[in-house]
Amino acid sequence: MTRWRTWSRSQVACRALVAVLPVVALVVAPVRPGLVVVGLVVTCSVLWAMFPELAAGPVALVSVMAWWALAVPDPVRPGILLAALALSGAHVAGLLAAYGPARAGLDRRLVVAWVRRGLLAYIAAPVAYAAVVVLDDPDSLMWPLAVAVLVVLVLVVGMQFRQPSASPSS
Repeated sequence: MTRWRTWSRSQVACRALVAVLPVVALVVAPVRPGLVVVGLVVTCSVLWAMFPELAAGPVALVSVMAWWALAVPDPVRPGILLAALALSGAHVAGLLAAYGPARAGLDRRLVVAWVRRGLLAYIAAPVAYAAVVVLDDPDSLMWPLAVAVLVVLVLVVGMQFRQPSASPSS
């Protein structure tokens, strides 16, 4: 299997991240996953790295998220932030890996734009984590405030990347 030797360095880097980051998100949990879960995530991650257009990527990401939600008794720990960052990074790396043939290198501006978008989207994870940890009182008026802050963040990020509309030709 020497196919990967014909890939560009940027594609090798993206695809290595695609293969590794979902597994990182799985193993940072305080509870060790079973062999079936590890096997599923590793298999899907490697398939996703080899063939980024397959549905194996979403299966790997959703499997990790479902495992965190169902198997970890108290998922509100700082490790969840690392898992969220790893899953976000895998998603961005998977998008970049799918941008063209593996032999073609990735444009630096494209990589910077997607990494920037991924990091801006990740901002919601620490905000949500802080809301859950700090705002533990369900009767507090801080919950609506936290939701409003998240809405403002989503709007700001959305406005940041809005494409200018093309003007109709006269």
